[in-house]
Order: sequence, then C-alpha cells, then structure tokens
Amino acid sequence: MSKLLELKDFRYSYGNIQVVKGIDLYVEEGEIITLIGANGAGKTTTMQTISGLTPASGVSGVIEFNGKQIQKLPGYEITKRGLIQVLEGRHIFSQLTVLENMETGAYLRKDRKGIREDIQKMYKLFPRLEERKTQLGGTLSGGEQQMLAIARAMIGQPKLLLLDEPSLGLAPIIVKEIFEAIKRIREDGTTIMFVEQNSKIALNTADRGYVMQTGEIILRDTCENLMNNEQVQKAYMGVD
Repeated sequence: MSKLLELKDFRYSYGNIQVVKGIDLYVEEGEIITLIGANGAGKTTTMQTISGLTPASGVSGVIEFNGKQIQKLPGYEITKRGLIQVLEGRHIFSQLTVLENMETGAYLRKDRKGIREDIQKMYKLFPRLEERKTQLGGTLSGGEQQMLAIARAMIGQPKLLLLDEPSLGLAPIIVKEIFEAIKRIREDGTTIMFVEQNSKIALNTADRGYVMQTGEIILRDTCENLMNNEQVQKAYMGVD
C-alpha cells in the first residue's frame, strides 16, 4: 500500500495561538483512519486545513496528497485532485431536492452516464434517499441529511473522503447505519479519514487511530490496540 495522505510536522496557528503543534500522520490507500479526542483538541482544524478550508497563512509543515504538496492550495484545487470533505453539520442545500443536492456533487464531472450510475449506487447505499429524491433537503431528518451529505460527496468521486463528526446529533440506530455505509464505501475502493467524538464506534470502524490532545497526537496505533489501551478507555470510552 502507498501513502495517499501524509502530514509532516504540521502546525496551524490562528494569529499567535498555535492550535495544532507539529503533528505527523499518514493515511494509506484503502484504509479507514480515525482521529479522536476531546473538543478543542485540534481535530476539526486539522481536517479543514487538509481540505484547504482554513487560511493558508496559518499553516506550516507539509501536507502531501497523492505525492504532491497541497498545504498552500485553495480548497477548490484540492477538491479537484480528489480530496473531498463532508463538513460537520452536513451543509446540504435546504431549498434543493435530494436529487438536485446529489447532482451538485458532480459539478467537476462531464460524464453524464457515469453520474447517473453513481447516483443509483448511492440510492442502493442509502435507500431512504431514493424514497425522498423529490423532497427538499431541508425537510429531511438529521440522519437523512447526513446520508445525503455523504452521497453528494461520493458523486464527486473522491480518492480520499474526509468526514467531520458523522454521528453528531444522530440517534444510535442511525449512527449504526451511517457507519455501516462508511465501511461499504471503503469496500468499494474509497479511502476514508474521519473525526469522531463517539470513540467507541470510531475505533470499531477504523483500521488505525490517532488520539489528539491540545493540538498534539499523544497516541497512534491499530484501533484494536487503542480499544484495549487503559488510557483511551478511561479518557474517551467511559470505562472506569
């Protein structure tokens, strides 16, 4: 396997405040990687900087995607290269239908037949979206909006899919459904990295994990080892 994404001595500062303090991590092709940690650990800043959604002036160190440095590129250039993020809070278009929302994910594509085929694949992955394809995005439940946000990202044909807090605010039964879909997306060949507050489901889904605390990576290991780590159990999984 080759490294699809690599961060080397990556730092991010808002003015004089250093939020991420020189971290190293990598994602190999075909993996699911999770980044866990408490609120304010620097997880979302890391993800948004990888995607080009934070001002490049705050970045130092190297972010390499598919063998090329991307840390100074604008977000749209990074998206064009196949790195697509589903933001925390979903950000779907509330006044567009489910189908129209999905079609916005194809704005960089010209192959209409391929787009139609990929939409059908997403309907198979999330049957509820097909049932609601003519409904406005704003009328969907939180779980359905998360499914739609993931489906829209997948229509863009990502090489690497980034997900920020996919379980946030969702009922446990829907969370299970979302994470089953994440596993199936990987089985179909897409590499995935996600940030997640629910450490238990994160470590049950991913192959490897990184634990962030106050802008630094304090642990890195296979998810199996992290689940058995006493420090992780106490701090992030509610085990006494």
